Amino acid sequence: MSPTPPLLLVPLHGIASRHDLPLPFPFVLLGAGVALVVSFVVLGVAWKRPRFASVGGVGLPRLTRFVDAAGTRVVARVLVLVLFLWVGLALFAGQDLLTNPVFGFVFVWVWVGLVPLSLLLGPFWRAVSPLRTLHRLLCAVARTDPREGLVTLPAGVGTWPGAVCLAAFTWLELVQPDRTTLPVMRVWALAWLVVVVLGAIVFGERWFAASDPFEVYSSTVARLSPWHRVGDVVRLVNPLAGLTAWRPPPGAVGVVAVLLGSTAFDSFTNTSWWLRTVQSSAVPSVLWATAGLVVMIVLVLVSFVAAAAWMARYGDRPWSTYARLMAGSLVPIVIGYAVAHYFTLLVVEGQRVLVNLSDPLGRGWDLLGTHRWAVDSSIFDHPTAIAVVQLLAIVVGHVLGVVAAHERAVALLPTSSALRGQWPMLVLMVAYTGAGLVLLFSP
Repeated sequence: MSPTPPLLLVPLHGIASRHDLPLPFPFVLLGAGVALVVSFVVLGVAWKRPRFASVGGVGLPRLTRFVDAAGTRVVARVLVLVLFLWVGLALFAGQDLLTNPVFGFVFVWVWVGLVPLSLLLGPFWRAVSPLRTLHRLLCAVARTDPREGLVTLPAGVGTWPGAVCLAAFTWLELVQPDRTTLPVMRVWALAWLVVVVLGAIVFGERWFAASDPFEVYSSTVARLSPWHRVGDVVRLVNPLAGLTAWRPPPGAVGVVAVLLGSTAFDSFTNTSWWLRTVQSSAVPSVLWATAGLVVMIVLVLVSFVAAAAWMARYGDRPWSTYARLMAGSLVPIVIGYAVAHYFTLLVVEGQRVLVNLSDPLGRGWDLLGTHRWAVDSSIFDHPTAIAVVQLLAIVVGHVLGVVAAHERAVALLPTSSALRGQWPMLVLMVAYTGAGLVLLFSP
């Protein structure tokens, strides 16, 4: 086989067009909105009390013993640490070419791959994080308890640092002009290392869950995983039960707003209006992109907080608490957007990363035996199938979001006013669905 072409890192999401949809686009848009409204009406009639007061599920003691075994954890941590050291070799000693595997590893394997892995395995990043492993090694050398820091981290901090770090990473991914150059990637990698590990030294191990953007992302998506730990036992549960039983920490609404807003912005930058406007403007494109990213994130954050605050008219809590309590309802939508936008990128470019990892220094090596593998891009031969998957991902994600929002609403509000308290949230979900489809299939 001949060597594969270099990693392109082009947007491989949204490659299907409106013409590839099984129905005319206006019908698809109308049908998606009707699906959400009908779901809401059915829920209002048949679902008047909370059904997921607890996670429930089936306890799996054997799986728990395997997962908690020292050998399992050590092997997993060592394998992931070795993988990151391998990529680090490419980052600091490799050639500044697109064939360097570090770019695809970060933007495809880590960023996009977090979603399916967190759904399938639960909050796996927390267990295998290379930064957690490094921190524990440093603490072992210093003979200190990794749980202890120099300063106690205030409980109210929650995951706000992680939301900020996520916003910074999305800026790197979507705005930074030279993101696929080694000098830029080195700066960001060192910043990640310093902020998270140094923070853990100051605040203790709890800082990882609060600040590491990948751990925050993984833990948020994992709320919809069928695997949940209840006490000391891993349980197989209804994913919606696990999601709605979640009590989001402070900052959770910021995390989901960054994830949803950045994905929407990614689609928006591919519209003809955006391209014409930016190209004809005297303002530098990086300023346009930065402003656009911030506006999208703030738009999601403000609209969701406002819709959730309406519930305070019927509940007994301060208005500012409802957005955090309802944040879980956006998780299925975040996952649906991620699948719709990036699954083709993961399928195709994910293969290319494995190819390039065999030659981390760009010297013609084939250390893993994959360097001459060919990338199978036959998925692009089926644009209609891709369009259907994208459509279903967005619509199903929003329907599950409506279900999750309703479950939380009937738990937080009196039965007599639960539906009235949800109307703004339903309108917002319909608007999110329409906007998502328009942006994804925009000309």
